[in-house]
Amino acid sequence: MVVARWWGAEMGRLARCPGAIRWLLWALLLLVTPPLAALETVDGVRTLRSADVQQADYPAVQAVHAMGQSLHRQSGGKLAIQVYSAALLGDEATLLQLTRSGELDLNRVSAQALEDVFPLIRVLSLPFLVRDVDHLNRVLDGPIGAELLGAMNGKGLVALAFFEAGGRSICTVSHPVRRLEDLKGLRIRVPPSALASAVFEAWGARPIKLPFSQTGNALATHLIDAAENNLLAYASAEHHRDAPHLTLTHHTFSPEVLVMSRRSWDALSQAEQAMLRRAAREARPMMRDMWQQREERVEALLRLGGVSFVELPPAERARFEAALRPLHERFVGSAEQRRLIARIRALR
Repeated sequence: MVVARWWGAEMGRLARCPGAIRWLLWALLLLVTPPLAALETVDGVRTLRSADVQQADYPAVQAVHAMGQSLHRQSGGKLAIQVYSAALLGDEATLLQLTRSGELDLNRVSAQALEDVFPLIRVLSLPFLVRDVDHLNRVLDGPIGAELLGAMNGKGLVALAFFEAGGRSICTVSHPVRRLEDLKGLRIRVPPSALASAVFEAWGARPIKLPFSQTGNALATHLIDAAENNLLAYASAEHHRDAPHLTLTHHTFSPEVLVMSRRSWDALSQAEQAMLRRAAREARPMMRDMWQQREERVEALLRLGGVSFVELPPAERARFEAALRPLHERFVGSAEQRRLIARIRALR
């Protein structure tokens, strides 16, 4: 337990270091400490390790902390969750692989990162399919959401919950995006998703796949001209310091998914699995409320700090949408995907 507390304290200190120094210290720390085993048991407490690329104040990270408190309470102190945020254990692709192999227990990951593992989930990231946050919540809270969670049980993973992630927008370094032509030739960071790359290629930009943890440095050094993400990720990672123009395209409302290693899941008793699912269900409404409240506060603070917010007029937004219509045929290949799209569109 002493070692676990020391490790947690060291991780907290590393999270506050500048990027390059943090990674150097992280490498040195690995040289002097043994790797932590998944589902580590110390003094009778079994600790699940969870990792995230987002900062500690990100609502999904806070939701997993709340899950840990619930799990600890339900189990009478026998189960706990240790959360490592700010990409301390690696980028999103690395964390997903660690989770699938059983070296990491829990991982909050974007739905876009799961597209190649579970092709059906790609539907949730299709541009302009989900109309707004309320529409997304109706999708995720009902039978469609339950079916999609079930479809992500396999390939080394068990899906526990969807987390809201808001609408994704475009931030730029030198000039705001007001018209489709403003994107032409811009080097824009996108997640490692073929669909995300295709979206910005269709809009005339030059997509560059980079881990989220490298985006801030790429903006600061002008390796890229723009990035796209949700409002809270934009603010939490302080991308507004180098890219102070934010165009609210809301081109996708792709959610996030809390997944667990199948190996770690199978190591739990049925009663413990039920506790974990209950903790995940309890965390969702708390996380959703936190997200909505923080979005309002963060937008107000960013506006006061000089960030320019651009809302596309309806006619211009229609041009953005029209440029992407061919992508639906390109990325929707199965009858199951087409049926899912029809169900989502019909949901009111």
